[in-house]
Amino acid sequence: MLGTKVLPLAPDHASALLISDLHVPADGGRAFERLRGAAALAIARRLPLLVLGDLFDSYVCRGQIRHGVWRDVAALFARVVAAGLPVYVLHGNRDFLLGSEFERASGATVIAGGLRGQLGGVDTLLLHGDELCQNDVPYQRAKRWLRSAPVRWLARHLPVRVALAAAAKARQKSQRVMQSGDARRFLPTMQAIDAAFMTGAKRLVFGHIHTPAHGAYGTGHYWVLPAFDVDGGGLLVSPAGIEPVTVADANGTCTVRPAVGALQFAQGT
Repeated sequence: MLGTKVLPLAPDHASALLISDLHVPADGGRAFERLRGAAALAIARRLPLLVLGDLFDSYVCRGQIRHGVWRDVAALFARVVAAGLPVYVLHGNRDFLLGSEFERASGATVIAGGLRGQLGGVDTLLLHGDELCQNDVPYQRAKRWLRSAPVRWLARHLPVRVALAAAAKARQKSQRVMQSGDARRFLPTMQAIDAAFMTGAKRLVFGHIHTPAHGAYGTGHYWVLPAFDVDGGGLLVSPAGIEPVTVADANGTCTVRPAVGALQFAQGT
């Protein structure tokens, strides 16, 4: 779908905690503390934990798993898995090189694409969301070659220091691009949302654009996750529906978030 491989979410999950765009930096910071809270909440309420991309601010080479915050996040997820709860991590645009070394260290399942399955009794499609922003043509072109087998192999075998320096330069360039030009370029297009619902899913959940939103679309509904590192926002899914929440602290305390409005989609070019 839109160049993204969608894998089955199995088994069905009656409930779950969904978060996205944590952007955990090399020093951990508040993002890691909020992630500790999400893990505590998942364990306390017996919730599968689904991270819809951009877990890390950058993850380039496989050697990172042996160091610092990358090792610490893997250990945190391992505690959730040890409690008998699954953890799924979708590739984002900043950490699409997460691989089997992270799975081994964390017990999480890394998804190179999207997921679709029954979540809270609803046929749900889970995406990072970058594939929906079809007007961002330079990014969509770069995405194809950046994720090609030769580039992925080279990047994953770089020394950690070299890999992080390259990632920092790429991020600086990306920030300059995002601060220039028409902001509508970075919005999901109606054509892409149409394609997502043409899969037959009744609910679409994604992140990437850091703008929480919710609305009806045809016979289905969509939810856009906020950037978790900003204020700990996520979604609790149950058979009763979806409840936006804020993970308030590292102990897993959460509060209900205010309602959000619909998203203004862009027209495709």
